[in-house]
Amino acid sequence: MSKREQAPVAKPHPHHTGEVAAVAGEIVGAVIGSAAGPVGVVAGMVVGALAGTLVGAGLEADEEWARKHDQKLDEEIGITGGELGAVQPGPSPAARGASSADESSPDWPMQQLDADPMHPKRAS
Repeated sequence: MSKREQAPVAKPHPHHTGEVAAVAGEIVGAVIGSAAGPVGVVAGMVVGALAGTLVGAGLEADEEWARKHDQKLDEEIGITGGELGAVQPGPSPAARGASSADESSPDWPMQQLDADPMHPKRAS
């Protein structure tokens, strides 16, 4: 079967980090609360679920930030837009001294000679 004939690959379902963290917190709370009996189990489940929900919200916010950051980087280097590794139009930023726009000017070497006090045109 060629690549064109292959069935499209289904994208994985996003993880439900907040829900997983809440359930994990609930279970841990129930285990720890079991030392105090049935009331401790229930209280541990409630406190654990709340703590898990807070942790899950933080993890989801971090995942969203990482996704946006990766998307921004992908756009900058040309993965999602333009050509991969292509040079951006316009002059590149200067590392030091004159900008590359000045250096790319057809008059640039002559500008440097005119500014040189030892140049014969300036000595006379």
